[in-house]
Amino acid sequence: MMVLVNEQRVQVDDEMTVAGLLRALGYPDRGIAVALDRTVLPRNQWQTALFDGARLEVVTAVQGG
Repeated sequence: MMVLVNEQRVQVDDEMTVAGLLRALGYPDRGIAVALDRTVLPRNQWQTALFDGARLEVVTAVQGG
């Protein structure tokens, strides 16, 4: 199935979760926030199964000033 991650199309397995996709794409374990279909997804819900057409926004915290 196809999902969008930061406006990029990504093909994933039918049983892929948000957490599994983040790992597969190389995102760090900490310092990120995820929205699924424009709703912030708390970390304790990252085991949510993805669905065809899901839209994820992944934001990485950056330190600096």
